[in-house]
Amino acid sequence: MPQTAPFAQIYLPKLQAYQEEYLQRLATLVNIDSGTGQIEGINQIMSHLQQWLTELDFAVELCPTTDFGSNLVARRFGKGHLRILIMGHVDTVYAAGAVREQPFSIKDGVASGPGVIDMKSGDIMGIYALRVLLESNFDQYKELVVVFNNDEEVGSPGSRQLVRDLAQQLDYALVLEPAGNINSLTHSRKGTDKYVLEVSGVAAHSGVEPYKGRSAVVELAHKILAIQNLHSIFPGVTFNITRLSSTEPLNIVPDVARCNISVRSFSKKGLDAAAAALETIVASGSVPDTHITLTRTPGRSPYEPTEGILRLVSLAQQEGEVLGLHLKAEPKGGVSDANILVEAGVPTLDTLGPVGGGMHNLSREHLRVDSIAVRGALLAGLIQHLCQR
Repeated sequence: MPQTAPFAQIYLPKLQAYQEEYLQRLATLVNIDSGTGQIEGINQIMSHLQQWLTELDFAVELCPTTDFGSNLVARRFGKGHLRILIMGHVDTVYAAGAVREQPFSIKDGVASGPGVIDMKSGDIMGIYALRVLLESNFDQYKELVVVFNNDEEVGSPGSRQLVRDLAQQLDYALVLEPAGNINSLTHSRKGTDKYVLEVSGVAAHSGVEPYKGRSAVVELAHKILAIQNLHSIFPGVTFNITRLSSTEPLNIVPDVARCNISVRSFSKKGLDAAAAALETIVASGSVPDTHITLTRTPGRSPYEPTEGILRLVSLAQQEGEVLGLHLKAEPKGGVSDANILVEAGVPTLDTLGPVGGGMHNLSREHLRVDSIAVRGALLAGLIQHLCQR
């Protein structure tokens, strides 16, 4: 009799048996500096991943980019009907030299090092989940596609079109971003818009005739306070103001000032409402004879739960039950490549990686080693469950 779902319990002991080898490979990747744009390190990591996927009979293509190194696309065909993507990224937020400062280490069941949880451990976990599936002669998929990109931490500018093009060929996508706890999944993420707000004023000598000046800095300050007050008007929408700058001589009333604004919302409606509110703020002035421009650049679209995504959540929960997990899908304020995939129309489940925390903080970033096999078994079981329905 063929095995009936759930399947995850089959793969847990197989993944546990590979844990030592997994950790050796993780140490290899973590001990390579791979901050976004560090092309040499990115390409070294892609070379390792290419080798490990080739060993599983994937056809692997490296796709070079000018600014970020190579992206990796791997494919393997089976006998089923679904095309499933497993996706992660290899870039980190850390400057060159991070490995010297905080090399890979394990203490009391917790692994540390640059990118250990965000998200090199998830990348390798995805490979091992595929390995145990394939070694069990699982072939009930039309195509398994693996993508590792190199620029997720800066919004995937060089890999976004690659992901969008691949999305046209996919039925489902599973993203290996890390989980904050063992029972965590993500079914939605905020989208982002980016703005530059620039004020032009009138320069004047700040000591001799300041009254002839019109301070762009003072006008910008009024605008910043008004934008900050929008948090009380649009619950769940965030406005983060950064990169304040102006003309600098202390003896001149500043005639130019600017800031950047990041707006995040779980819905496009929220982003558009925020845009209208910002335009209203810009339309009125506090300092006479100042002029204001606001430039909006759309970022990643909101990742909102659809029927297909909720179906993935349900299947994952069934697989989790046999592992003793009580999985709950929650929204996240941060963005990931899941936003791009959902915008392209692919039902996508995120945060399927292992458990840890301290992301983007070199002294705090960590991986819970005991979560690797459990979350890997969950991923393997979900893939098989999905394909056999």
